[in-house]
Amino acid sequence: MSNLLGASPAGDSFVRDLRESVRHPEFWAFSSWLDVVCKYRRTRLGLLWMFLPMAIWITVLGNFYAAVMGHPKEEYLPYLGVGYLLWRYVVMCTNEAVGVLRTHKPFILDGRTRLTDFVLRTIAKASLYFVVGAAVIVVVLLWSPAVKWDSMLTAFLTLPVFLANMVWWVFVMALFGARYPDTGEAIGTVLILGFLLTPILWVGERFPIDSVGGILVRLNPAFHLIELVRAPILGQAVPVSTIVYLTVLTLGGWLLALVLYRRYARFAPLWI
Repeated sequence: MSNLLGASPAGDSFVRDLRESVRHPEFWAFSSWLDVVCKYRRTRLGLLWMFLPMAIWITVLGNFYAAVMGHPKEEYLPYLGVGYLLWRYVVMCTNEAVGVLRTHKPFILDGRTRLTDFVLRTIAKASLYFVVGAAVIVVVLLWSPAVKWDSMLTAFLTLPVFLANMVWWVFVMALFGARYPDTGEAIGTVLILGFLLTPILWVGERFPIDSVGGILVRLNPAFHLIELVRAPILGQAVPVSTIVYLTVLTLGGWLLALVLYRRYARFAPLWI
């Protein structure tokens, strides 16, 4: 599937096309920003709506659940904030990915964009919300005496691993969404279940690792992705099991994306 930006055929390497998409961000960078601007242009508060949900979530639900669960606010609010910020990123990427190819059917049939452009478009749009939400969370982290400011620097090491997993996940979901239209409906149920099984509102230590609940929770990839980023920020060590789990997940996920791209990406225009 050649295009005006010089993309390689759809059957070629996922990494090669992804690299070309990064070198030519004209489509995916602008379209993701345009989506956000158009969404809020008719509202009175405009882009402030990007801040408000995160701020309300932390100040209202954070204080409420801290009181209900008996956790000190200075410890619970950073825990909840970082966890929810990362979970929202996963949800945004997933929900956008399952329909992104069908939504942009004219662009794909016209042959002017790579499939990896839509991967980066999904990542870029979710990242805009992530950056805005992160500004709110940084305020919470600086406010909390339980968090040391230098521990926040660990995010520069852990977030790239988190993002690397989001890239292959978005492509796999986009391809499944193009092939199976029911994916969007099914993924909504999975995300609700995933939220309940992921320690965001509740603290992960409630389920010991040797209990049935602890095993179920630790089979959840979102648990390990969030723990990798959140634990060092809160001054905790990342469990060895999380490091091993994410090593296997990252390598296996990228291998899956490479295989699916080479074998099935050329069929995407037929599926949509």
